[in-house]
Amino acid sequence: MTHLDQSRGGKRTIVVVGATSDVGAVASAALQQQGHIVRGIARSLGVALSDQDALNRIFAGADSVYVMVPFDVQTSDLHRFEREVGNRLVEAISASGIRRIVLLSGLNAHLKMGTSLGAAEMEDRLETLGLDELVHLRAGFFIENFVKGMGFLEQSASGVFATPFRGDLPMPLIAARDVGVRVADLLTTDDWPGDRVMELHGGGYHTFTEATELLGRAVGRNVAYQTIPYTDARASMVDGGMSASFADALIETATSFNNGERWALEAPGPRNTTPTTLQRWADDVFGALRHVA
Repeated sequence: MTHLDQSRGGKRTIVVVGATSDVGAVASAALQQQGHIVRGIARSLGVALSDQDALNRIFAGADSVYVMVPFDVQTSDLHRFEREVGNRLVEAISASGIRRIVLLSGLNAHLKMGTSLGAAEMEDRLETLGLDELVHLRAGFFIENFVKGMGFLEQSASGVFATPFRGDLPMPLIAARDVGVRVADLLTTDDWPGDRVMELHGGGYHTFTEATELLGRAVGRNVAYQTIPYTDARASMVDGGMSASFADALIETATSFNNGERWALEAPGPRNTTPTTLQRWADDVFGALRHVA
C-alpha cells in the first residue's frame, strides 16, 4: 500500500502523541479497533518528546497524526518547555510528509495566554506547514481536571473545595473520552471538514459552585465551593510541588476566566456539544464512592 493510499480509505498509519493520556488512550483504542496502525508516543512507551531522532522515526511513513503539547507541572519554565516540544514535533512532522493533523488546543487559545499559550503557539507552528487537512480542536475545561489537577477528592474530605476560579460563572466542561472519540473520527474521515478551528464545549456549562455540589453528591459528601485569593492559591500550588512557572500560568488562566473574557467564539449548539454530561461522568467515575462518608 502506498503512502497516498493510506490517507484515503483503508488502513492508515497514525501517530498519536500522548498515547497514554486520557484523550490519547481513547483515540488510540478507537483507531486500533477500526484496524488502523497506531504509533503511540509517550515516555512510558519508550518514546520521549525530548528525543528528536526517536520522534523522526515514529513519524516517518505515517499519514496522519494527533498532536498535543503536554503540560509539565514541575518544569521551571513552562512556556520554554512547550516551545521546545512544539518545535521538535513540527520538525518531525515536516520531515515525514504527514498531511493530516488534528491538534488538541484550548477553547481560549485565541487569547494566547496562561495554560493555553502552548497550544495556541502550536496552532501557529502547524499553520506554517501549508497543510489542507489541519484542524485545531479547541476543547473546553476538562472534567478530569477536578480530580487530577485540582484535588477534588482530597479537598472534599474537609467539606470544602477551593480554587482561584470564580464560583458563579458558567464553565464549559468536557470529558476527555469525548475528545478522544472526536479525534479518532477526524483522523479517519473521508469527508474532511471545512473548518480550520473546531470548538468542543462539552456536555454542558456549570459554575464551579454547581459542579462542586454535583461532584460532592456523587461521592456521598456535602461539599461547598470556595474561591480563594490568587496569592493563596499560588502558594498552595507551589507548596504542593507545582513549579512557580506553571502556577503563574494557571493563575493567569483563572484571572482571564474571572474577568469574563470570552473563551468560546461560538454559541453553544449541536456542533460543539459532546455526549458526556458532568452528571454522567461523575456517576461513571465516582459510582463506587457513593457511600464514602
